[in-house]
Amino acid sequence: MGKWGVLGAAVALARAAVTIKVWQEVKRLPAAPVDAGPVTVVVPARDEERNIDRCLTGLREQDYADLRIVVVDDASTDRTAEIVRRHAAEDPRVRLVSSSGPPSGWAGKVHALHVGTADADTDWLLFVDADTEAAPDLVGRLLAGARRDDLDLVSTAGRATRPSAGWWLLLPPVNQLLFETTTVDGRRGMALAVGHCILVRRAMYERAGGWAAIAGSRADDVGFATLVRDTGGRTRYVDGSDSLTTTGLDTFGDTWASMRKSMVAGTSMYAKGPASAFLSLGSTGLAHIAYGVVPVVTALRGSKLGMLAWLAQSAAEWIYLKRTRQPQSAAVLGPLAYVTFGAMSLEAAWQALHGTTKWKDRDVRG
Repeated sequence: MGKWGVLGAAVALARAAVTIKVWQEVKRLPAAPVDAGPVTVVVPARDEERNIDRCLTGLREQDYADLRIVVVDDASTDRTAEIVRRHAAEDPRVRLVSSSGPPSGWAGKVHALHVGTADADTDWLLFVDADTEAAPDLVGRLLAGARRDDLDLVSTAGRATRPSAGWWLLLPPVNQLLFETTTVDGRRGMALAVGHCILVRRAMYERAGGWAAIAGSRADDVGFATLVRDTGGRTRYVDGSDSLTTTGLDTFGDTWASMRKSMVAGTSMYAKGPASAFLSLGSTGLAHIAYGVVPVVTALRGSKLGMLAWLAQSAAEWIYLKRTRQPQSAAVLGPLAYVTFGAMSLEAAWQALHGTTKWKDRDVRG
């Protein structure tokens, strides 16, 4: 393989080292919850009849004294509103707010989150996706994390409800790219957050301009955390996955569609039009396919450098699988994960060029 083999192995080792190092920086939430006064939870919901009952049940069962729960029905065409009304009739803390959809210049989810905060007067705001389910200690532990590190924004991702090929073959490369392009403590570059769950201090939310300040963003989680950081707030991505699950990525197909949407939305933050997005996503896809294929082919031909690169890629996957409670034996599929992610990126490139990437019947491009 010569110098190219050395370079490829070095890149794989360096990327794995960065991923493992950053995971060491991702703090786990404190085990003991705290009470920091009233909290308003905002749940944006568009056609979520499959998930909203589970989400609201988890929120209503929180071991937290003062919780207000606002669900924004974002022009749903299914039974979402009906299910929320039932919860509201059973629990006065639950309130349904109806939206006819985003006005021009607004992304759908961002507008729903904005609508949900209109009457909030609590010191803390918690934004959670409708396809998540919170353990009873989630709110208290998030606040404990904010107090421990003197934070204005805390975010965590949910873990899978069961083992899934999507978590083995798509999410590890996505996680690696996030760790390479954002920072968990927001000190440089873009600040990392995941839309599953974002807790923010209301005073800082208002100081940053709220969701209105990023009205058109489809990459709302990283965009919002970066906005809070840029206006003087302290942010941190944490590991609270033992208190939060998500069903939105349960199947491989669900994960593929979600990650494709996120790739197109994220690229729209800097791409100058469809052609630019196509080139960016296409080059990313081809690079990752090559990155996954070359070590395997060369290792099977007896190359020690190829085997070293394969091991490095598997090490990066292993730490992700360990932290997300997926079968760690799947780490051997590390190279295949990069190929799968590359294929998904190529499809995202094609859809970005033609404007066919939809999420709940809405264009995900900015």
